Amino acid sequence: MNQRQEIEQIWHNDHHVLSLRINRADLEIMDIVCPASEPSADCLNSHGECLVQWFISRYGMDCNGGVCMASQNMEICWTIIGEKENPESSQLWFMPLSDEVFQAWLTSNSEH
Repeated sequence: MNQRQEIEQIWHNDHHVLSLRINRADLEIMDIVCPASEPSADCLNSHGECLVQWFISRYGMDCNGGVCMASQNMEICWTIIGEKENPESSQLWFMPLSDEVFQAWLTSNSEH
């Protein structure tokens, strides 16, 4: 990829939710709720696997790009860079909707 080539990131605000538990100094992901009800959902690959669940199950909070107070349930937005049919060669990032900076950016971009 040359230096001038840009990667378009599409942030999906489709109601994925992480169920969390604070265990001393650790934040544990107890469940990853995927709201997909249609086979054509953005988060699903052709095998019906949710990429958000796939990445977060493997890499945990390392996929998080945001900052917010911990809560039992955290709704997230997510984006993937790469091919969703080949997750091993892709990267998924998520941002908590309660991240104030991300929320402001999301709101300002949805107004355009």
